[in-house]
Amino acid sequence: MIPTLAYTPFIDALAVHDEWYLLIIPIAFFIAIGYKSVRCYDMKNYLREVFIFTMQILIGLGILAILSTVLITVLIPMLAPVPS
Repeated sequence: MIPTLAYTPFIDALAVHDEWYLLIIPIAFFIAIGYKSVRCYDMKNYLREVFIFTMQILIGLGILAILSTVLITVLIPMLAPVPS
């Protein structure tokens, strides 16, 4: 049998171990679709608001990643230096 026919989506994991961070983009997009479908007052602006909210999520996550990296690599070693 062909191995692709035996693929079960919720049992077999996808081989995206090296590119897992790229899955943040569709997750943010689908969250924005769900949120704006409930909160959007005028459906003429729906796609624009989904795009803006997706960008806000991605930029916010990027800022949090930078701040946590600075905290872990710079500030914490200054507070508790490793004895040598």
